[in-house]
Amino acid sequence: MNRLPLKKVFILDDSKTEGMLLRLCLGAIPGLSIENFPDGRTLLSRIDEEPEVVISGLNDEQDLYLIKTIRSISPRTEIIVLSAQQDIELVARVQETGIYNYVVKSEGCIEYTREVLEKLFSLRQTSPDNLP
Repeated sequence: MNRLPLKKVFILDDSKTEGMLLRLCLGAIPGLSIENFPDGRTLLSRIDEEPEVVISGLNDEQDLYLIKTIRSISPRTEIIVLSAQQDIELVARVQETGIYNYVVKSEGCIEYTREVLEKLFSLRQTSPDNLP
């Protein structure tokens, strides 16, 4: 039986506990390979693997720079920002990079992130880019 390759999801969160919780919850989605990264430098060292999705926190300008760098190196990688940051100007600058999957950390954010991932992957499966 041929198996489809696992879809790579990279998680970068400044809270090790929240990152692991996210990994556990998203691990219920079949067909995913999920990896946590302790910092942006480590994640960037593996970005050439072209993960389908990067889930990143956003705390400051340095995180925004990291998101822009990921976008420039791996433009097909979807980026989901999962953050408690509510600075409207910073969020607007994230959206200027073409990233609209911004999830505010809250009680239901993990479930919502799971729904976003499932929608992204279902869209990719029906995208013309995936046709032979």
